[in-house]
Amino acid sequence: MGFWIPFVVVVLLDQLSKAYIRSNFAVGDSVQILGEWLQLVYRENPGAAFGMLVGARWLFIVISAMSIALAICLYPRLSSFGTHGRFMVPALGLVAGGALGNLIDRVRQTTVTDFIYLKHFPAVFNIADSAIVTGSIALGIMLIIYTYRSGQSDGS
Repeated sequence: MGFWIPFVVVVLLDQLSKAYIRSNFAVGDSVQILGEWLQLVYRENPGAAFGMLVGARWLFIVISAMSIALAICLYPRLSSFGTHGRFMVPALGLVAGGALGNLIDRVRQTTVTDFIYLKHFPAVFNIADSAIVTGSIALGIMLIIYTYRSGQSDGS
């Protein structure tokens, strides 16, 4: 699946969904999808996850740009991880695509558009956030498996 397909798909889905929300909702509007368990709730987040670090927009822009550049430089080197690298590459594409989706918002409008609400989850989020979390978890799991298996083959 490579790096670029998940990267581009995440950016497109994220930006299209945010454009839809901004065009059809006013900030604070909500629509129930699955009762109170899943809702579309339009929020503009000026900070990081859970609204932390409000006012650090330029810090987020720099960190996002650096992480995207690092991912683009790193993904070709993942072939040295063998089979594990094949699974790490699309996960890295998810993380980088999510970072770019939120970076576009921060540059274009200073805030990040959030709209997915899950009951009992502490924050409203978006597709980019979901891709970052999913990709990061997958990368972490694959790195743990790779490290564990590499240690076993070394006789450790």
